[in-house]
Amino acid sequence: APRRRRTRCGTCDRKAVRFHGLQGKVRRWRHLGMFGQQVYLTCRVHRVYCRKCGVKTMAVPWARAGSMFTRAFENEVAWFLQRTDQTTTARYFGISWLTAGRIARRVVAEELDGSLLKDLRFLGVDEISYGRPRKFLTVVVDHESGRVVWAHEGQNSATLGLFFEKLGEEQRRQIEVVSIDMDEAFKKAIEKWLPNAEIVYDRFHVVQLLNRAVDEVRRAEFRTMEGDERRDLKASRFPLLKNPWNLTRRDEEKLASVQITNKRLYRGYLLKESFQQVFSSRTVQDAEREFKDWFSWARRSQLHPFKRLAQTLKDHWPGIRRFLEWGVTNAPVEGMNSKIRMISHRAFGFHSAESLIAMIMLCCSGIELVPLGNG
Repeated sequence: APRRRRTRCGTCDRKAVRFHGLQGKVRRWRHLGMFGQQVYLTCRVHRVYCRKCGVKTMAVPWARAGSMFTRAFENEVAWFLQRTDQTTTARYFGISWLTAGRIARRVVAEELDGSLLKDLRFLGVDEISYGRPRKFLTVVVDHESGRVVWAHEGQNSATLGLFFEKLGEEQRRQIEVVSIDMDEAFKKAIEKWLPNAEIVYDRFHVVQLLNRAVDEVRRAEFRTMEGDERRDLKASRFPLLKNPWNLTRRDEEKLASVQITNKRLYRGYLLKESFQQVFSSRTVQDAEREFKDWFSWARRSQLHPFKRLAQTLKDHWPGIRRFLEWGVTNAPVEGMNSKIRMISHRAFGFHSAESLIAMIMLCCSGIELVPLGNG
């Protein structure tokens, strides 16, 4: 029986009035097993009236609202879910796969309780695919704590707007920097909801665009070549995309061959590598000068992919420059995406976004659970 003298609402845990004259129902909750036997707690539960929630079932201190398991049992299941897949956990505890997912959602709802959305200043936003066709989640990471603070199905500006709307006006004013890739949908939502925040474009995605431009030039040149010239371009993709300090002797020989046999492709390679001087500049003013020189060269290069890329980088230059000012990258977000993919792969995928989001928040939001043996 509960030790509290005053009954409380099972939903909000506020003091409530018990309905007298009603016997209530005897309910039971599964507890952690003992000596290989299942253990259950039983209690007579009454209905109560709460001013906020209305007529509800009374709260009991050993279990969460709407659960048939004790809090200790659910915490043990959640601890296992943080370290292994849902199927193995369900089989170990003798529960269904769906029940394990519901336990994860209840634990996340109680453990977080809105605490992740406080004191946010530096955010990273990215999308991740979790299924076909075109199933995406938008993930928001706090750069200071390195934790996932929010995730939702979708990848457009309206989806990210749901997060900013949930924060509240005062919290939105405290956000200083948001790092994103060059996604116009995320940029639109940030400009609408966070007028005081600065957008930072991640260096990784800028380099990715440069590599893509080089590869476009290589493929275009390969299509126009014949005979020995085409054979000389074979196996040149990865030497062109690697960093200079990662080149093997064979890669260096291939680049030397490209320099002699295909001036246009080698010019694209030099454009890719010379942009690194922008990121290695000591001051923002030096970076401005380096970028202007690079932009002028790219526009005169007669390489269509680089001419198009030069205009794209110029349009997004304020966000690229802020990377040099703040030093904030999307690396924590990309690392978290790798962990999310691992969570999805070990479960062989999820049928719904809600189940995956519950596992993401359980494993990536900093929830610390103590197993029974260390309690």
